[in-house]
Amino acid sequence: MSRKPITPFQLFKVLISFLIYISASAGWLLFAARDLISSSSDLDVVGGFFGTAIWLIASACLYLHITTPKPGQSAKTTEKDQ
Repeated sequence: MSRKPITPFQLFKVLISFLIYISASAGWLLFAARDLISSSSDLDVVGGFFGTAIWLIASACLYLHITTPKPGQSAKTTEKDQ
């Protein structure tokens, strides 16, 4: 079973999605979360922790979405019919 080649538009979507994810992660972890967690306001601290938890859950879901095989894609087996 051969794989279909990736089209330039699909490659563009993947690379733009990766760039947006990295930018959003860096923005949240380096700027927003640090300021919220070290704030003197309790609401800001709680928001910083919940925002970081949501970011972590979203990252795990994105990882699972990318690594889980699509329906119809069977795993390669090395067993032979007997």
